[in-house]
Amino acid sequence: MSTLSVGALNTTTPGLKALGGIDATTTQKIQKNAQEFEGILVRQMLRELRESPFAPQADSMSKAYQESADDQLAKHIVQAGGLGFGKSMADLMLRQIQQSALIGSSAAAVNPSAAAVK
Repeated sequence: MSTLSVGALNTTTPGLKALGGIDATTTQKIQKNAQEFEGILVRQMLRELRESPFAPQADSMSKAYQESADDQLAKHIVQAGGLGFGKSMADLMLRQIQQSALIGSSAAAVNPSAAAVK
């Protein structure tokens, strides 16, 4: 089974647009939203680590500072490539868009009457 890489999408290929191609604006929006979603997940993971029963209890000022530090750490992790979840999610969403466009395309449909003529 082959995987579709977001970087491998070529919207300038002739006929790709008609057969499920995705324009650059849509690709960028999906990638951006997937990256932001990954950032939310990383922040939640860091928050759960801070609330571990083994973690020392902090006062409210320290807790606010730690939350801010966790937000910045999550942002830097995602900007540096993240954990890979955002990229995988974007790849799957783009592939789903392409496949749904191909399913509804009459150019990609199988013509059973042409196969019976042989």
